Amino acid sequence: MAVTRRYNVVIIGGGSAGFEQAAGRDAVSSNYAYHLAPATWDFLRSTTKGTAVFGQPNGAIKCAGAPQKIAYLACDYWRRQGILDDIDVHLVLPTSGMFGVPEFSRILEQVADRYGITMHFDSEVDAGAREAVVRGLKSDATVRLPYDVMHLVPPQSAPDWIRTGPPADPASSAGYVEVDKHTLAHVRYPNVFSLGDVADTPNSKTGAAVRHQAPVVVENLRAVLAGRAPTARYDGYASCSVTTARDRMLLAEFDCTMRPAPSIPILDTTREHRDFGLLKKVGLPTLYWNFMLRGLA
Repeated sequence: MAVTRRYNVVIIGGGSAGFEQAAGRDAVSSNYAYHLAPATWDFLRSTTKGTAVFGQPNGAIKCAGAPQKIAYLACDYWRRQGILDDIDVHLVLPTSGMFGVPEFSRILEQVADRYGITMHFDSEVDAGAREAVVRGLKSDATVRLPYDVMHLVPPQSAPDWIRTGPPADPASSAGYVEVDKHTLAHVRYPNVFSLGDVADTPNSKTGAAVRHQAPVVVENLRAVLAGRAPTARYDGYASCSVTTARDRMLLAEFDCTMRPAPSIPILDTTREHRDFGLLKKVGLPTLYWNFMLRGLA
């Protein structure tokens, strides 16, 4: 992926060190915290040149595509303002590629190339006083980047009352509930079920995954209450709606084998679409608030 380096703006997404101390001031913010999201927009809007850093932490997080979304939206805004060439953008990921599914990873590589984003893989970020330290996860190599704006993602885990309790997976420092990835029943407590962000399933933690998990939990819970073995199975479906511009989106749908699992037959979901941008803006909020939360979809 050819990347042209320009001036002094970096987008980093990485580790947790310094996050609490830096977030909300000195041009460091995070859309993962409700009270900080408005500051993100203020910082991005006031940046006209320099270095921007967007990052993602190690471990499972809610909607792993979201740390990339803000980077692309920021670049799209700067492009529309005619100042993107004055901003050096860096995206730091703890993974070895853009996405775990090759078909979608290739598209996101093209998106990063289109915006001229410098990529850092297998890395994490520490926030400091106007300096970001990009550290390799598999080596001792470090890169120091002065920044003008930075977006970080806090490390995530199950709530403390679950993480430190009996349902938690003892092998997981994040403390997610230890469940069978298909039946969603606890592996040690057969009358306990878990789904969504707190379940220790291998799929991405997305609302789309919950939508497919909920019917499985309901059916299996009824079976256990009736004295039967749970037979309904979750296939690992998840979906990341990766916004790549203000009016464009990649709908990455996939299963537990990390292969595409498209649900919309008309459009090629391995490509960006402006129609998906409308889906993101209007369709998905309508589906979520009016149907998913009411158990109708």
